[in-house]
Amino acid sequence: MKAKTSKILNVAVESINFILINYALSNMAMLLKSSPLFILFFASDIWVTGNYWKRMYDLTRNKIIAAVLLIACFAIYIGVVYFIGRVVGNIVPFRQM
Repeated sequence: MKAKTSKILNVAVESINFILINYALSNMAMLLKSSPLFILFFASDIWVTGNYWKRMYDLTRNKIIAAVLLIACFAIYIGVVYFIGRVVGNIVPFRQM
């Protein structure tokens, strides 16, 4: 029972982290869409997605459950982007002259 509770808690924490990190990376990518750094943030976004799927597979040992969790978290992420929106702004240097 304790191991199952620990596993469920681990899945929940990993899923929340995935949603938040994906949201932050996509916001940074969109802020830098005219910069070569866009590639770095987009690649990081793809890496985080693959890493999440692998972690869910390691925890559940079932590819279908891992895929369903990934799709559900991605849908929640899309909902967050749709309802909360993305960060819109300009890059401002720390030291202004």
